[in-house]
Amino acid sequence: MKFQNVFKNRVFIGSVLFTAFLYLCEEFLFGFPQSIFFQTIFVYRPFDEQLVAILSGIASVALCFWFVWLSLSIPRKFQIIPISFVVLSSLIQYGFWKAVGRFMSSVDLQIAGATPLETWTGASALYFNWQFLVPIIGFIIILSIFSEQKQKSIVVKQSIFLFLSLIGVCYIYTFTNKTLSIGASLPSFYQTIVHFGFEKIQSSARTEVKFQASNKPSNNIVLIIDESIRGDHLSINGYSRDTTPFLSQLSQEDDIFQNWGLAVAGATCSHPSNALILTGVRPGIDDFELTQTYPTIFQYAKAMGYETYYLDAQTNSIWNGLNASDFENINVWVKASELGDDIESDFRAADRIAEILSNSTGKFIVLNKRGVHFLYEGSYPPTYEIWSPIPTDYYSQPELVSNPYDNGIHYNVDAFFEHLLLDKSILQNTVILYTADHGQTLFEDNATWLHCNYTPMEATVPMLMIGKGLPIVKTENYIASHSNILPTLLDLMNVPPDERKVTYAPSLFSSSLNSSNHHYFLDGGLNVIEFPKSK
Repeated sequence: MKFQNVFKNRVFIGSVLFTAFLYLCEEFLFGFPQSIFFQTIFVYRPFDEQLVAILSGIASVALCFWFVWLSLSIPRKFQIIPISFVVLSSLIQYGFWKAVGRFMSSVDLQIAGATPLETWTGASALYFNWQFLVPIIGFIIILSIFSEQKQKSIVVKQSIFLFLSLIGVCYIYTFTNKTLSIGASLPSFYQTIVHFGFEKIQSSARTEVKFQASNKPSNNIVLIIDESIRGDHLSINGYSRDTTPFLSQLSQEDDIFQNWGLAVAGATCSHPSNALILTGVRPGIDDFELTQTYPTIFQYAKAMGYETYYLDAQTNSIWNGLNASDFENINVWVKASELGDDIESDFRAADRIAEILSNSTGKFIVLNKRGVHFLYEGSYPPTYEIWSPIPTDYYSQPELVSNPYDNGIHYNVDAFFEHLLLDKSILQNTVILYTADHGQTLFEDNATWLHCNYTPMEATVPMLMIGKGLPIVKTENYIASHSNILPTLLDLMNVPPDERKVTYAPSLFSSSLNSSNHHYFLDGGLNVIEFPKSK
């Protein structure tokens, strides 16, 4: 009899109706993402992942249902609180879907915390999605029709149950290394926040690099990681516009320039991509969580006697997969505030690097460039504009997006190197390895996002090396990737093979790297995507 009465309960009916409404509405608005996800899981993934997907889906629906049940049970004067929760989750989740074609992940939270405010301001138009009002209006209607105040003791029990359920689900996900990519906007948003909190407090120790080289290094090594540079928009890689005239000229000089053309990024978001580069973790082969336990390139550099520098032209905070303890192996940390947070910051970084390298050896430098951020016309001075017109609206004028982007590359990539190598004598004992964290869609092929998603153009980056006396390799036969960077740096440092703590991808100097290899990258949700072999 009690079971039958449940279905006559106004609160129960309202909870079911809103939960069903939210899931069905978002399936319709976003092109049936959950349906496609489960179809993919059951066709291509093993049974254990299928089971996890089913349990995750059930947990997501249950959390949404109990949230609505609790919201309908509290006094009306307190219902502004759950309404605020729905407004926040809808505004952010719908904005992320518009900008990157998915809901927010814990990686996005890490990136957001380290991203300067002006970057978010410039990209705010990409993230505003008026459709976020749909679930809010639906929720308010359900509250107005089906609310029925319950006894205080019942509300307290429901609150505790909901809170503990959310904590429990996120705890399981955190310690089984599973992501929260299933469910509607409301439950997935708060699961992601709690999951992020667990990740932050979860301790992980890096593998130690204990050996110490007896001889001081005789060279300098510079790793430059640019921001948002798509490899096929560099004329040195065959692009029709002359975006890199200085680099093209430099490539004609004997024995100082090696170009691997279009390489594969480790990920399409900055934070995971940089973390993979600095630790050598291989996407598609190793778990991403190993970026927190594998040794960083700074550990190896210190062990080989290098003085280590980390220049960050983007932020003043610790990010890119590094943690506070990693800075024990960094002698000098130069923050964005010291470089001046404007379009000239990368040039100031170039001046600082040139000064460090002048008449010295034994320096290992990593530069995280400011690069060519959206809006792209903010990455170069107006006097440097070559290609025009500039789009007034990126969505409605996708055919014009390449104009400011290419101007940005001409200024922020080519002119940067011209600035850095004003005195080419530094190349006598210095090797520079250059890449970018990820590419950009440039709104091509109907894309409505910039990066942090699944398309090959977001994972297409440049890869080149500049220096005297480098080993001669046939770069045209290589399909390089970010995974090759750390082992290449280890070769340049002469790190003994038996002191390399884990298994890495081949070095760029290795003959075992060839075009038949499979390459993978991670999207913004850390899902593994295979990079197509043909470019």
